[in-house]
Amino acid sequence: MLATVVFANESVYSSNPTSKLPYSVKVGDWIFRKGIQTDSLIVKQLGGGDFSHIGMIISTNPEIKIIHATTSDDDKFPNQVIVSTLPEFIAPELAEKYAIARPNFLSDVQQRQIVDDLLTKRGKAFVLAPREQPHLYCTTLLFDSITKFQSDFNVEWKYTYFPSLSGTYLFPNAFANYSDITWIYKYPEASE
Repeated sequence: MLATVVFANESVYSSNPTSKLPYSVKVGDWIFRKGIQTDSLIVKQLGGGDFSHIGMIISTNPEIKIIHATTSDDDKFPNQVIVSTLPEFIAPELAEKYAIARPNFLSDVQQRQIVDDLLTKRGKAFVLAPREQPHLYCTTLLFDSITKFQSDFNVEWKYTYFPSLSGTYLFPNAFANYSDITWIYKYPEASE
């Protein structure tokens, strides 16, 4: 896969939050990570692909912040939609690798509307359930908000069988494989 890299003003931090890299991010970009915790390993095995978690960048100034639905990123706010800083989201105890992609199919206005909608979900309970049931986990948080403002956004849901979790689920890989995105940054950088 050919990855396009975009340079601009906003810095992205690597796993070492003190080392700045000259890559641009903007509000509305998607951030993926490959987690190292048990739930991340299960998601990666069931969903395939390189990533087990996704969030959306909601702020870049004064620091990059991400909204995402998670089970255990913040002990004070378990099993819910939270806002994390970039260093929190990519902390070595949570992430083996991460990447940032820009959804080209969304206008700046749509991205702002989606961010505003996502912020109304902050604090809502994490619910891992199949597509046909009420659900709120990392991918469905983004999918449900995006489709409110871009109704033709369509990614592949996947049927999976896992004890007590059988059904059709949406995995981060579906977003990573979406055709109309530009990869802004991948850590660690890989030769392709």
